Amino acid sequence: MTVRDFLQVVWAGKYYVLATTLLVVVGAWLYLDRQDTVYQSTAVVQINSAQSVIGADTSQAASVDVDPDFVTSEEVAAAAAEELGYAGNPAVLALGVTPEYDTDAQTMSVIADAGSPQGAQAIAGAFARSYVDHLPTVRDQQIAELDERRDALRKQLATVQKQLKGDEDDPLAAAERDTIITQYQAVSALRSTMQSIVEPGTLLSAANPAVALGLSRASVLAMAVLLGLVAGVGAAFARRGLDFHVRSAEEAAAVGGVNVLAELYGVKAAAKKAGSSGRLPITSRAASPFTESIRELRTATRVSLGHEPHRVVVVTSADPAAPRSFIAANLAASWALSGLRTVAFSADMRQAELDSWLPAPEGWSGVGTELRPTTVPNLELQPVPDVMMDPADFLATEVVRKMVGRLRERADMLVIDAPPVLAAADATILGGYADGVVVLATAGRTDRYVLGEAIQRLHINDVPIAGLALSGVRGDRRTQYATRYGDGERGAVVGDVKDGRDAADPAGQPAKGSDGAPGSGTAGTAGTADTAVTGGSGAPRGLRRAARPASTR
Repeated sequence: MTVRDFLQVVWAGKYYVLATTLLVVVGAWLYLDRQDTVYQSTAVVQINSAQSVIGADTSQAASVDVDPDFVTSEEVAAAAAEELGYAGNPAVLALGVTPEYDTDAQTMSVIADAGSPQGAQAIAGAFARSYVDHLPTVRDQQIAELDERRDALRKQLATVQKQLKGDEDDPLAAAERDTIITQYQAVSALRSTMQSIVEPGTLLSAANPAVALGLSRASVLAMAVLLGLVAGVGAAFARRGLDFHVRSAEEAAAVGGVNVLAELYGVKAAAKKAGSSGRLPITSRAASPFTESIRELRTATRVSLGHEPHRVVVVTSADPAAPRSFIAANLAASWALSGLRTVAFSADMRQAELDSWLPAPEGWSGVGTELRPTTVPNLELQPVPDVMMDPADFLATEVVRKMVGRLRERADMLVIDAPPVLAAADATILGGYADGVVVLATAGRTDRYVLGEAIQRLHINDVPIAGLALSGVRGDRRTQYATRYGDGERGAVVGDVKDGRDAADPAGQPAKGSDGAPGSGTAGTAGTADTAVTGGSGAPRGLRRAARPASTR
């Protein structure tokens, strides 16, 4: 996957990325809002020691017992609670205190956690001072234990002396006597050293200003944004992986195995506007991404069918969601406006919509099921036949075959609006009468499997496929530039159009277009179409009062 593919996937799932990021950030914010900030302060107590001389050449440092449990003992906690004025259980207060002894530096760190910086600093200082005050008591207890040890050694020595009086040469008794004497001397030396320690501990550093534990709120929110973006990108790729719809022209061509004739831009907006105004976009002077893509489809289809006269093209779709009838109406109008005699055949007997997109001119009276004119010059419409037979059975009859033959001979281009391929056999039957079939798919809505099945069904029945047309594609800068190019020149030319003549062509002959058909040039198309259709009023006669179709298919 290239960087561009990666960015396209992320952009396609941008709402997933935004929603996931927002969800994670809101969750982090709520978590932080419900969490109480814990502050921590530390006070340090220096443990004092003295050298204890054991022998002539032996000495060791002696200090009070530095068991960390003394810091949170009942006596120290009670004294600290009294200093702080804490009326609750001192043991509860001690739960927020953690002692740590540094053997090398001989320091005891008193670490206190609390819900406020002042509280943490006060607790750490109170416990440190109470611990310093408690150390002399610990020293005295140790001296008392040494006294008990000396008394025990005296008793052992007295017993051994009695043994030696009875037998002065007893080697075991003599050795035991020497050992007891050595131990007694060491205990006595240690006792003297402990007595020499006037201050067993001193407050080395008072409690420092408390700091908040953990990450700051800003850091947590920044991490939440990063995590949300990563999760959102993952969701975008998961969405893409689980999405079975056609997304691009390249994908549609790969799935169907046929060429994509054109990408149709702004179809939904164009259909909505046409439904409310009663005017096909292709008949308008103003170019738009949609009208330019319809002309591109017209050119590509004509090239695919060949430039011989009396060609028949069927417009169908892979699924019912595609705006098939709207595209067929604009495609037929585009050929008509380019100077070709065109007939549109409304062959969807199940949901006839082409009749509504191509109404009869104002004041026209005739039989509703017969070939009739439309408000577009050079364009006639064969309405949907009114029969009691099943549509597929009727379309397969010789009557319809001959009807298509007559319409073919009457027109340079015959455009047939057919139902979706997989919805019924109608499109397959009508495709057998045509020179090519244009299959319409919708980006983001047409399932890849459905598109493949539709193309395969047409192939199985030997139906000639002209290619695919992909609607639902968003325009880009290229399409916007194409519709704005030459706006100034186009406006000057169109302003001089009178009676269907182009000011650049006094003879009134349509200009040659890009597809080789007469009148398909920009100025010629606009002038011929708009003047003939609107009669110079800027709005089509009759079409403005046409009923809006039930849908845009």
